[in-house]
Amino acid sequence: MAMSKKYWKGLDELQETPAFIESRDREFSPSVTVDEFLGDDQLAETSTARRDFLKFLGFSVAAATVAACEAPVTKAIPYVIKPENVTPGMPTWYASTYYDGNSYASILVKTREGRPIYIKGNRDFGFTGGATNPQIIASVLGLYDGSRLTDAQENGKTISWDKLDSAVVSQLKAIGKKGGKVAFVSNTIISPSMKLALGELATAIYGPKEGATANFNLVQYDTVSYNGIRQANLATFGKNSIPDYDFSKAKTIVSLGADFLGTWLLSNQYAAQYGETRNPDADWMSKHFQFESVLSLSGTNADYRAMIKPSEQAAVLAYILKAFNVTTGVTVSLDKTISAIADEAIKALKASKGASLVVSGSNNIAVQTLTNKLNQVLGAYGTTIKFENELNMFQSEDAKMHQLVADVIAGKGPDALVFMGSNPVYSLPNGKEFAAALSKIKLTVSLASHADETASKCTYIAPDHHALESWADYSAKAGHLAIAQPTIRPLFNTASALETVLVWAGKNVRGGKDSRVAYEYIAKTWETALFPLQTTYADFQTYWGMAIHNSTIELAQLPVALTFNDAALSGIASKLPKSGDVEVVLYQKMAIGTGAHAANPWLQEMPDPITKATWDNYITMNPSEMKGKYATTFDQENGLNMATVTVNGQSITLPVYPSPGQAPKTIGIAVGYGRGEGNEEIGKSAYQTKQYGGFELDEKGNRLPIGKNAYRFMNWNNGSYAYDVVGSVAKVDGIYPIAATQIHHTVMGRNSIVKETTLDIYNKFESEIYNEPHMLHTHEGAVPIKEFDLWDAHPVENIGHRWGMTIDLSNCIGCGSCLIACQSENNVPVVGKDEVRRGREMHWLRIDRYFASDEEAAVGTRKGELNYSKAEIAAVNPKVIHMPMLCHHCNHAPCETVCPVAATTHSNEGLNQMTYNRCIGTRYCANNCPYKVRRFNWFNYPSYKKFTEVNPAQDDLGRMVLNPDVTVRTRGVMEKCSLCVQRIQAGKLVAKKEARPVVDGDVVTACQDACPTNAIIVGDWNDVNSNIRKSADDKKRSYQALEEVGVKPNIWYKVKVRNENNVELLKIAKETETELAAAHHAHSSHEGHGNNKNH
Repeated sequence: MAMSKKYWKGLDELQETPAFIESRDREFSPSVTVDEFLGDDQLAETSTARRDFLKFLGFSVAAATVAACEAPVTKAIPYVIKPENVTPGMPTWYASTYYDGNSYASILVKTREGRPIYIKGNRDFGFTGGATNPQIIASVLGLYDGSRLTDAQENGKTISWDKLDSAVVSQLKAIGKKGGKVAFVSNTIISPSMKLALGELATAIYGPKEGATANFNLVQYDTVSYNGIRQANLATFGKNSIPDYDFSKAKTIVSLGADFLGTWLLSNQYAAQYGETRNPDADWMSKHFQFESVLSLSGTNADYRAMIKPSEQAAVLAYILKAFNVTTGVTVSLDKTISAIADEAIKALKASKGASLVVSGSNNIAVQTLTNKLNQVLGAYGTTIKFENELNMFQSEDAKMHQLVADVIAGKGPDALVFMGSNPVYSLPNGKEFAAALSKIKLTVSLASHADETASKCTYIAPDHHALESWADYSAKAGHLAIAQPTIRPLFNTASALETVLVWAGKNVRGGKDSRVAYEYIAKTWETALFPLQTTYADFQTYWGMAIHNSTIELAQLPVALTFNDAALSGIASKLPKSGDVEVVLYQKMAIGTGAHAANPWLQEMPDPITKATWDNYITMNPSEMKGKYATTFDQENGLNMATVTVNGQSITLPVYPSPGQAPKTIGIAVGYGRGEGNEEIGKSAYQTKQYGGFELDEKGNRLPIGKNAYRFMNWNNGSYAYDVVGSVAKVDGIYPIAATQIHHTVMGRNSIVKETTLDIYNKFESEIYNEPHMLHTHEGAVPIKEFDLWDAHPVENIGHRWGMTIDLSNCIGCGSCLIACQSENNVPVVGKDEVRRGREMHWLRIDRYFASDEEAAVGTRKGELNYSKAEIAAVNPKVIHMPMLCHHCNHAPCETVCPVAATTHSNEGLNQMTYNRCIGTRYCANNCPYKVRRFNWFNYPSYKKFTEVNPAQDDLGRMVLNPDVTVRTRGVMEKCSLCVQRIQAGKLVAKKEARPVVDGDVVTACQDACPTNAIIVGDWNDVNSNIRKSADDKKRSYQALEEVGVKPNIWYKVKVRNENNVELLKIAKETETELAAAHHAHSSHEGHGNNKNH
């Protein structure tokens, strides 16, 4: 008898209602044949290039959610023909180049099934040496930004490319025919091909006659200008250029307001070079002096740091020059604390003459002229400063831009205005007036990827590709050529800016998504103009193939000798910045930078290396000046006071952040915030969100930007834009909540966490003086604590692999690149400001920043009896240590013993591992972790409405950045650093295939990959020849944080060594040496007496 009974879970299933059927089909996607798939209307093109992610995946457009591990995959079919260079489940790497007008690096782009998902530096080729920064690493997320323009635009409406090209070309020709003016405003163009293309565009508009293109005005305008350096070099050497600085050869470094480790010029290259000089075991260790107003990344790493006002930079330079018998006419009056450090700098500069380097962050021509003179006196040119490899970047023409803006506002602007890679409406001090005046221009066009502040004011927008979608070429330095290649087929109906210019010049026609216009033009340019410049390769095809494979070609340059023009110093005192009661410093943050990436949620949630605040900008002020007027502490419930800063009639209101190290009578405000004041579609993460989701709106219903636009405070001063200005600050009513990942600022003398010493002590004393081992006092005497076990050890020592890490605190500069790389590699969710404020940030790796208090001789070293109240308060100008903190993969892990379901266990390779589907979320493990590095998923971040505006994983497009090798965690489970176990497995597999042991370089974690100073070493501790074993066994500097707890971690730190004269620390070292000597003597005497007695 046939089974006729029907089992059902509810009436909906019994009656098969439409809602039930829809729900069922959503859970179990109906199968689809290959014919049905290829007949899908959404697949307009089935013949595609190797970078077409649709062909790679074999999915339709509707299946863009493939990377979302928790979402059902629809319309999946197997490969019919395996795409070129793609093996499912295996990554494909492309050598490319990153340039956004502010940052530059040779990079490697990792793709999975055609999706770029990770960016790292190229350590084999390019002058950046594998060094990147957080913005470069996070730029991969920008590719999947749903706010990017998808089509050509006219007055905010979508039009075809043919219509846009026809309209623009006809108007440009009409302007050229009548001799009208065309202005092309761009960030610095370092592309040889783009420069040629713009020449062809000018010729197409005005004709080929000599001088006919005079009315074509190319204006290079960078968001942050370094014009002062160029103009100073023009005045002193007759050369408008920025030289190549080599910090790796500088034994003494003096920086005046230049954050060369963070945001100044090619900071990623300089950070890598700087890291080479910070090894206390090398033949020499650099000595770094920092004179600055806002505590910067460079300032926190300095050996000596002085707090000065911006107007005092010239006085410091003049003071040092006077010691070298150079008279400048500039006052040399300095405060005693400043002159004391300047005297130390003079002593070091004289000792290392010829191997010294002085840099200034000022955009004032006179200050830079004084800097040049000091470098000339020191003999830096030709050693640490070279003009033969001058920078082609940062060619902002301030005077030309200032005049253009004035003409446009006055109604005397050009007939046509084209913007590429620039957003002057946002970044100009008079951007609002400029925006209003753009309507007077007959033709306005933007080549922006978003309808940003400037593009939205233009008649036409010809949206550019994302950098990972297009071909490009660059020459960032003289003698350096680079290629950027696409790593994915364009996601939208956009076009390369190079192609757009060539089409308007009449040299090409549109090529669609599979266009070869840019590629062929770049190849032709390299063949005709660049290939003849070298002799390494005999034929062009080999030369071109190597250029694409390596992404770079280097050309030898002849040394350049220049003579200093002392006449440039004449009357220099009258050209210096003016002082005031309150001097306002406009600076860049490591994450947000100039503001180009303000809509990137990874960067918004990255804690600032100094303040540890996220999702905000603020006014930085020294706590000593805030007492009695502003709140100097904050937490989850209590925010900070507000103040209004006024400069030249412009005012903005922000919270006042207590920042130790801020120079008295100065305040700092970060640029790059306040994006989208006009509610422009620049990206969701640029706007403030409510506590439970949705945007904060103003009275007009427009979204409120995060922070305020500080570019409005820029001044025009002596031919350049000034970022150090004079203003006023006044407290206003209101309390503002701040989301910070760290609100304890000192380590309170606990040297079991961080250890610091000086180079002098390191060289002259035994390691037990500055790296005292933790001892357990027993009835048999003091015994090293590492010799004790509370329970049986895991059998990981000398058996198989034991994965570990060392972190050199002397090399770690706290830049945050490791944090962003970890987030990119391991699918770490973004949770937004409200959750961060509650202490629920999800970063697997954090970088603790510790200030020294007045109770400490150095960070973690007590002067004597500790006053705990004072020890909590940072010094006015504190020493600083950055300490990366992650899961220590303890061999006696306390998290493992308290988990009731064995969701966290120990592997036989020394890893503390998580089994997500076993975890029930008791959070006992987090409570038991002494390092506080475990994270709990309070919500289902990829789907809960609260995170719609901040979490890219809630967007079909944004999910494509997820790494398929790493599980996306769900609500209610713990997560933490896995030491990139997926990379460990991949490295072991490579070694197994090649029938050899795992060696150094096979396993590289994301944080190690991203570190520009090579502070992190990862490897197999059981391999006695490995770098990790040698580093961990370094008895002089190696130690383990909280070793006395007895958890036996697999992470080691190296003692921070500063190249300074620290009198108090030296005194403590001598006292400790005396005490230890007495103790050893007493112990020896006791043993001797005991032996005599026994006999």
